[in-house]
This record gives sequence, C-alpha cells and structure tokens, in this order.
Amino acid sequence: MDMENIFKAATAIAAVIGGARVIYEFTLGTHSRLRDEYRFAKEFLHDLCETDTSKKLQPLAIERGYYALAGTRTIPAQDIAYLIELRDPDKRLKDYVLSRVYVEFDSASHRIRYRKKYRHSLSRLWRKGCWLLTYLTASVLAMSPLLIAGPLQAGAQFMLWSLVTIPLFGLAAGHALRNFFAIGRGEALVNEQQKHTPIIEHPASVKRLRH
Repeated sequence: MDMENIFKAATAIAAVIGGARVIYEFTLGTHSRLRDEYRFAKEFLHDLCETDTSKKLQPLAIERGYYALAGTRTIPAQDIAYLIELRDPDKRLKDYVLSRVYVEFDSASHRIRYRKKYRHSLSRLWRKGCWLLTYLTASVLAMSPLLIAGPLQAGAQFMLWSLVTIPLFGLAAGHALRNFFAIGRGEALVNEQQKHTPIIEHPASVKRLRH
C-alpha cells in the first residue's frame, strides 16, 4: 500500500472517529445553547417557586415551562419535574430525553425503569453491539469511494460517488450511533438513580396539571 492510500485510509478512520464525537457533543448541546438554557431555567424556576399566590404560574404556563426545559413535548411534564429533582438534574434530564425509547417513568414507584423488552442486560448488550457494528459498517460504506479509489486505480469520477455515499450512509451511521449512546445513557440514568437518589414525589405544582 503506497503513501497515498495510507493517507486516504487514515483520513477515513479519522472521519469515523470525528463523526462519533460530533454526534455525541451535539446531543449535549453547544455553549451558546447552554447559556440560553441557563437563563430560561433560572427565570422559569424562580417563577415556579414564587410564594406570592397572585404571582403563581398557571398550570398551562407550568406545563409549557417544563416542556421548554426538556426541549421536547414528548415527555409528560410530571416526568420532567421528577428528573430535575435528581442529582445532576441537567445531565439526568438530557439522559432521559436521549434514551426515552429505552426507559420510562413508572408512576407506581416514582422511578425511571427500563421498558419491558430492555430490562435484561443481555437484551441491551446485544443491541449496543449491533448499533455499534452498524455505525462502523455505515461509516466505511460512506467513505468507500475514497478508500477504494486508490487500490482500483479509479479516476476522479469514481470518487464523485462519495457525494452519494456520504449523505446516504452517513445518516444511517448517525442514527446507529445515536441509538448506541441512547442505551448507554439510559443505563447510566437507571444506575445513578438506584445508587444515589431517594424516591421523589412529583411536585405539587405539577400535580395540579392532572386536574
């Protein structure tokens, strides 16, 4: 293998690793986004804890405030209220948003638990393995025109196929890696909760939303 092919292979490997880091950091948020979230959280929680009855938030405002904290409407407001009462609330909330396909809130025990088909560790382990393998395979396919152009002594026209393979298989790689991270963050959420947090009832402000 000549130096040109080695360089191309090294570039492709770096792209695969770099892509994983970008996707992971994207799930955590950028610095500017974090600053905006801080300002909103400070204002909303201040209003939520207001002791003056005349200034208390209405249930609709409370509900929408919790949705804004989570950045999604797909999680019930009472679940969000529980999560922000846990240790490291920002991390726990982001973990839940990312992993909600694999975990759920159990209203009977007031705990986060795995969804039924993911409760066995083996079930989660083989899924993580499959998602990781899918990510690696899709990443290689995305970069394949660049990787094999040298050994096949193909021209520049062949390398233009990367304009098709990178978007197509890149999306598949991103989806697979996101699911791999989601299972891991769900496990971290459940484990952290079991080790360090007591059972926490939903705040009274959120219970009013049910009526």
